[in-house]
Amino acid sequence: MRYRDGSVVSVGLSVGYDSASQFSREYRRMFGASSGKDAERLRGTSALQQAII
Repeated sequence: MRYRDGSVVSVGLSVGYDSASQFSREYRRMFGASSGKDAERLRGTSALQQAII
C-alpha cells in the first residue's frame, strides 16, 4: 500500500475478497480504521494534500 498506486480495494479484491464492501468491512474490523486512511498514513499524505498537488 505504501508504494503502490491505485485503489486499496483493488488490492483486497486481488487477494480474494468477493466485493469492495466485504473487504472494507473486514479491514475496518481488523485494524480499526478504513483501508484508505491507513494507505494515506503509510504514504504520508492525505487526500486533501494529494488534491493540492
